Amino acid sequence: MQQDKVKVKLSGISQSMLACLWGRAQLSKKYSSLFYDEKAIELVEKIDYDDLAASDDGPSDGLQLSFFHTAHQLDLPEFGLLTLRARKFDEMAKKYIAEHPRASVVNLGAGLDTTFYRVDNGLIHWYDLDLPKVIDVRRQLLPEPERVTYIARSIFDPSWCTDVTHTGDGVFMIAGGVLHWFEEPQVKQFFSMLADNFHGGEIVFSALSLLDDHFGWWGEDILSSEQLEAVTAALFDTIREWWKKAPQDQKQKLNDTIVALDLPIKPEGSAWADLEAWWNQLSDKEQVEVMRDLSKSFRSGALTWALKDAHEIEKWDPRITIIEQLPMFKDIPRDSVDADMRRFMDYSDERGTSSIVHLRV
Repeated sequence: MQQDKVKVKLSGISQSMLACLWGRAQLSKKYSSLFYDEKAIELVEKIDYDDLAASDDGPSDGLQLSFFHTAHQLDLPEFGLLTLRARKFDEMAKKYIAEHPRASVVNLGAGLDTTFYRVDNGLIHWYDLDLPKVIDVRRQLLPEPERVTYIARSIFDPSWCTDVTHTGDGVFMIAGGVLHWFEEPQVKQFFSMLADNFHGGEIVFSALSLLDDHFGWWGEDILSSEQLEAVTAALFDTIREWWKKAPQDQKQKLNDTIVALDLPIKPEGSAWADLEAWWNQLSDKEQVEVMRDLSKSFRSGALTWALKDAHEIEKWDPRITIIEQLPMFKDIPRDSVDADMRRFMDYSDERGTSSIVHLRV
């Protein structure tokens, strides 16, 4: 008998872990020579990705996760970012572990990340830190292996620092896709907390320099007009399916979001027939613009901390030293990826929209 898939119900930032996991698994299958995450492929098979019901927090959760699901299925180049970010973190973690074979490694905002299984040397002590509800899901799908400790706390709660007990051979921390969700004062406090508790420790994290343009690849300089039309049509189909399951208050929130957009035509009512009639009146170009604007509105207020020059962080606290800041895809070979992926990687690095920062506290 086939085992029932696990239905994962999370809200807010925590939902992004499902998109990251899916991206690593799908792109591991397609570009295994570039990056391979066997554990992610295994986990994806255990999760019911088709059960992306609306969340209690409104359309910016339930519908956005459904958008992620659709975008993954379309194999959009955006999700190369999710996988190739992990490749760079793996390289940096392995280098640190080679020099500190009994180090402690702390995965901040771990979600369903599987870095431990890719970099473990048999000696390190590993800590996966995330909110209690996320850790509950993680334990259900990934019980703690030997030398791994799960910590169910916010990354901003300083008490977790005392749970990292094996610090004699150094502490290395990873924060992938985490810090840009928070306001700058919180991030400043976070780095000072690390300096208070892990003198000489190192952390690598991903940073965005252009929050509004993070998904700027969704344009004709990256995707062809045919691809844009296919993406737009698929996302509208996603909204149609989400609508069937969403409670009335969430439908109204989506209607309010659409009406607030700068559109030449507005829906005449709030029923699905009104939305579909409005959609069919839009030109192909207008439909693309609507989906782009909807995606931005879902993220509004979510991606809040931007960092262009990492040396700004050194001004926050004299104990912080920047080791390096590099474009997200620097030195990652392009020859094994398709044209869409190459364009996305080049676009991101040339515009400097995403980077990886390595610092010491």
